[in-house]
Amino acid sequence: MMPGLSRLLHRDTESGGFDVAVNRAHRYLVHVESGLLGRIGVMVRDLAEQQGADRLVLVADRGAARHHLPAVDAVLEWSGLARETVLVPEGESAKTTDGLDLLWHALHRAGTTRRTLVLGLGGGVVCDLTTAAAATYMRGIPYALLPTTLLAQVDAAVGGKGGADYQGAKNLIGAFHHPVAVFVDPELLRTLSPHHLSNGLAEVVKVALIADPALFALLEDGVGRELSDLPWEAIVRAALRAKLDLLGPDPFEQGDLRRLLNLGHCFGHPYEAVSGFRVPHGEAVAAGLAVATGVGLATGRSRAQDADRILALLTDHRLPITMPRELRPRVWDELDTVRRVRNGVLHLVVPRSPGRCTVVDDIPRSAFDEALARLDTWSTR
Repeated sequence: MMPGLSRLLHRDTESGGFDVAVNRAHRYLVHVESGLLGRIGVMVRDLAEQQGADRLVLVADRGAARHHLPAVDAVLEWSGLARETVLVPEGESAKTTDGLDLLWHALHRAGTTRRTLVLGLGGGVVCDLTTAAAATYMRGIPYALLPTTLLAQVDAAVGGKGGADYQGAKNLIGAFHHPVAVFVDPELLRTLSPHHLSNGLAEVVKVALIADPALFALLEDGVGRELSDLPWEAIVRAALRAKLDLLGPDPFEQGDLRRLLNLGHCFGHPYEAVSGFRVPHGEAVAAGLAVATGVGLATGRSRAQDADRILALLTDHRLPITMPRELRPRVWDELDTVRRVRNGVLHLVVPRSPGRCTVVDDIPRSAFDEALARLDTWSTR
């Protein structure tokens, strides 16, 4: 029996059937340290020993490979594991069932067993695909993640959610499958352009608005500075702490679907989808967060001064606060997909002030239009 897995099978004497209770516990470390990459080889070796693995499959997107693969290859020599590297394309266009099939094929070709360790190196797409492939190949194999982008370090690499886009809908195919370890090295962010840093910052703003006003204030203090000069290790640690605290009560989303971590995603996912996934995830979340803020204003749930702080922070960090007019009707129509995922109710998370949010079951089209009109006015100041 795998460590952390217990099964209890009871006979129900009244009905003559069986009452089955399956309890599954996952425990793993999220390592956060600048310069961590230099110790990855030894850590992966120890991890492989714990899992009974003698092989490693490294999955990397081509962007991460250009910047980091030589250094990662060098340190992985210390693991002593036989390994194979699989490269996947960059960008959301790779996060499809075809992308999953590519990984399944590579895992099969590499002679993967139930104890082969998979290591995902890259951004959010690699994290999502690696998680989904590890969850489904042989009904579940161990994997670890080495995220290289800000968005991946603070969001995609933690939580055990893997997925692929399907039929134009975001993350419609996927599974929960927690990793055996996550290695977060903020030093890797030095290779990112300001655009990529800004994109990832949207997820930091999100968790700050939900649960950490001190982190929100830290981001406000960074306004006017070069993004590369921000205290990234402190920001990444704070964002991870906030997200893990929010995930803690229900890591498999089996209970209440009114989840605060959906802030920005009610409108962000549809916007990303109707753009043909040309709008990066972080920018879509920022726009979705701004629309939720506009809904708060339109419905009297948010004060103008708090909305000003939120919109100013997004704008000052080069994130969008609105959506192209021609896409707005399609974004509204695409909300039906979001409702299906949430069992028929939108569950829109509305920010009230940094550290305080509320959940609105649903909104009419008029509230959506009014929110965007307010954002159009605000953006022309």
